[in-house]
Amino acid sequence: MDTVLLQAIINGLLLGGVYAAYSAGFSLIFGVMGVVNLAHGELIMLGAFTSYWMFVYLNMDPYVTTPFAMVFLFVFGYLLQKYIINRVIEQPHIMSYILTFGIHLMVANLALKFWTHDFRSITTAYSGMNAAFWGLNVPLSRLITFCLALLIIAALWFFLARTETGRAIRATSMDKEVARLMGVNIREIYAITFGIGAAITGLAGASISPFVIIFPEMGLGYTIIAFCVVVLGGMGYMPGALWGGLILGVAQSLTATYLSAGISVAITFLILFFMLIFRPTGIVGKGLAA
Repeated sequence: MDTVLLQAIINGLLLGGVYAAYSAGFSLIFGVMGVVNLAHGELIMLGAFTSYWMFVYLNMDPYVTTPFAMVFLFVFGYLLQKYIINRVIEQPHIMSYILTFGIHLMVANLALKFWTHDFRSITTAYSGMNAAFWGLNVPLSRLITFCLALLIIAALWFFLARTETGRAIRATSMDKEVARLMGVNIREIYAITFGIGAAITGLAGASISPFVIIFPEMGLGYTIIAFCVVVLGGMGYMPGALWGGLILGVAQSLTATYLSAGISVAITFLILFFMLIFRPTGIVGKGLAA
């Protein structure tokens, strides 16, 4: 196989792993509650800033900070859902769209107020390091994040399939009225689900912090990509976030290699357009309960 093509595919797979890492939480929240969380990117931003400040003040490696980002974002997401989003969860979907968009604006502007518009980055001893073989280069940081994405998807699937809380979440996603009759506290499950979704999104934000620019307004672009990934893979289907991320990452990488990096975003929306027309349930056509 041509080395240039193989390098483009590897780059695309690693990029897709990054996409999957920060899209899994978006997919989980939608699959259970039907909420398109327009503040999703701000959860990524908060995770990245958690890693950044712990690196600056405590000299902690960004990947070591991921558990702290998870705990912080779980508490933040749990409280946000329990005391704010739950108030509109039974209302028409447009209300949750408006509310989460308002949260997006509020969190981004508060971050801008406290942390200013400065662009920040994390430089570690392994920044820029590549694993080289057969004339190919694999960026170490992206490889670690790719492995974390696989771990996130596997752990989330195990949690949903094998734990009592996970089964309650699945039951709620399938039929909340029947779940309520069986004694499930729907609002508490919603809060836990949002907290878990925020936690794995915060983990993703911390894990991408070594190779992205960190700034308060970074969230919106990540929200858009996460939406495209979960639509491509199937809204609410956990493995779909991985498949959607990998497909989108490879498509963008091949476009940048053989056409132009400037049109890779256009390719993203073109794929999304055809997916919504011909297969709106995603590549595998499954939901969370499947």
